[in-house]
Amino acid sequence: MFRLIPKPSPAMFVACLALAVALSGTSYATILALPANSVGTVQLKNNAVISAKVKNHSLLAVDFKPGQLPGIPGYEVVTGQTSIVMNQTYNSLSIACPPGKKAIGGGGGTAGGIIPGDGPYIVVSQPSVDGNSWLVQTARAQDGYSALVGRVICATVP
Repeated sequence: MFRLIPKPSPAMFVACLALAVALSGTSYATILALPANSVGTVQLKNNAVISAKVKNHSLLAVDFKPGQLPGIPGYEVVTGQTSIVMNQTYNSLSIACPPGKKAIGGGGGTAGGIIPGDGPYIVVSQPSVDGNSWLVQTARAQDGYSALVGRVICATVP
């Protein structure tokens, strides 16, 4: 058997409505009090932003100083020399980690002579077989100009 739930009385309805208005009015006024993007570095006091106030996984590696990332001792980003090719289909760049460090991440970007459907496009972005460097390669449909830059994230790995 199902138990019938009685309808709320008019007094209960008025009380719930008054509670909703009381709670939402303050929140609505608070939202309108601050214009969008009005709080910045100048308004923040020293040590105002603590770990509990930062959304997990929202910071990037570049937001930290070398060696600051927990669990990654000797963290370092190495930028490779720009590789420029003319009248070629492929471009390749290998960026080495300093001695004693291993590649834990990396990537690259390309520019120059970009033609939709032709490229150049990144086709390889991976660590070397020995883990000491990062390889980035581009390809295009026809010979052309390409500038390639790459970075490797290195760390002391036990």
